[in-house]
Amino acid sequence: MAVKRGLEYLKKVFSALWNGEKETVDRKFIFGLFLFAFLLRLPLLIFPEVIHNDGTEYIRHAKQILSGDWSVGRGHPLYPALIALAHFFSPNDEIAGIWVSVILGALLIFPVFYLGKVIFNERIGMISALFAAVHPFLYISSGSVLTESTFHFLIASSVLFGWNAFDQGRFRDIFLFGFFTSLSYLTRPESIGFLLIFSLWVFLTNPAGKTRRWTKRIGIILLAIFSFFVFSSPYLIQLRQETGKWQISKKVSVSTGSFSEEEAGLPVEMIKVKKEIRISSLIKSPLSVARRVGAGILQSLYKFQQVYTPLLSLLLILGFLLNKGKNLSMKGNLYLVSYLAYFFGFVHPFFWVTRRYTSHVISICLPWAAFGFLEIIHWAYHRFDKDAFRKRFPAILLAVILMVLFIQGRVLHPREHRVIQKEAGLWMKEHLPQGGKIMSRLPQEAFYAELPWIRIPEKEYENILKDACSKGVKYLIIDGNIEKDSPGFWGKIKEEDLILIKDFKDKDRRRVVFEIVYSEKKEP
Repeated sequence: MAVKRGLEYLKKVFSALWNGEKETVDRKFIFGLFLFAFLLRLPLLIFPEVIHNDGTEYIRHAKQILSGDWSVGRGHPLYPALIALAHFFSPNDEIAGIWVSVILGALLIFPVFYLGKVIFNERIGMISALFAAVHPFLYISSGSVLTESTFHFLIASSVLFGWNAFDQGRFRDIFLFGFFTSLSYLTRPESIGFLLIFSLWVFLTNPAGKTRRWTKRIGIILLAIFSFFVFSSPYLIQLRQETGKWQISKKVSVSTGSFSEEEAGLPVEMIKVKKEIRISSLIKSPLSVARRVGAGILQSLYKFQQVYTPLLSLLLILGFLLNKGKNLSMKGNLYLVSYLAYFFGFVHPFFWVTRRYTSHVISICLPWAAFGFLEIIHWAYHRFDKDAFRKRFPAILLAVILMVLFIQGRVLHPREHRVIQKEAGLWMKEHLPQGGKIMSRLPQEAFYAELPWIRIPEKEYENILKDACSKGVKYLIIDGNIEKDSPGFWGKIKEEDLILIKDFKDKDRRRVVFEIVYSEKKEP
């Protein structure tokens, strides 16, 4: 009933805007849309997906924080800290992580709406927010114990307040840009580049119709940097204490490197594997860098159109090409493009080129798709003479697009192949005595069994057992990929080494649980 009333209200507001009435998309609309998006995401809590590999690490870090240990984990601390906070009203750690993603996935409506509104206009802000509410990847990520939903919200907020700070130069917007950029950085390390993008915009150009003194430009930049470090410095200091050097992350390192001949031949591919950028290597190998960037951009764009959806990608291209000369902000367009250039031209080629990571810019690309939608409506309006069609076509087309997007998000369930891991882990928790460790290729079984996890090495059968015994492993879980990593493994199993506990089979997937037999020779 609440969803139905929300849809009726959205239809009313859209009709008012399209027909030129004075009613505006006010707080009532945006809060109503937030409630609508939140209600759509509630089933993700009731039917949670199988946890991701990274999700187990975020929960481990959250437990570390709850125990009072704020030392730096393997990843950045904000999302684990939010899980720890959610733990107080949801004791189940996995559900606590999903609660964070659901809430921030629904909150994304606010920055997307206002970003579209301030750079383009109110109609575009409204349609962008509607797209954000039902977008399949934004929807699915709202049910994951991953940083994506949090990061989508923080990127959109950082870009929004960055534009307001550049355009208006108000203290509040500058401070909020630094604040949200800091939170973005505490979620994912690449966000530190937002400071550079913002500083270049403020330093090199003026807002439309304004002239800004150099002293004010420098002041705006310094205030934004100061605001950023106020919130991020505790993490940076802790990172320095644990690693012994200043760096932006345990996973990512940017350094000047050495200009000696010894390093001159270091390939860019090696830099990517290490997730480390050495400035000296980039300078010495410009052609390799250009090839890497060119290939990375093409791969990123291909994966982005997949995750953005082909339908919205067509609307995006249409909106991006046609919004020029429409009395809309050219600088606003270029401002958004500068963030895309940063992600597609630097972050993805050198670090991560996957659908998951290219999805991070979905929220700031939605205004172009919204403009493309309005261009189709404008074209149809001038091609058909019937007033009834003109009045109904915009709402019907928008409803169809939203329905198609939402259905994609509901029917796509890419984690089905992991269900057998959850089944095995829960069975172990219920039927086997607690204690001991689990060795397996992936951590899901150990997570659901609530036992410590150790990764199975890519070694021969005998060496796997030796490693397991030396680390006190009690249960060994073997999957269908074992023969790739350890040829002949199944044929070498002996009863005096391993006792079969349970064999899980699901279509072409398999998980076999063994208990390791300890003899005097094997005792760790």
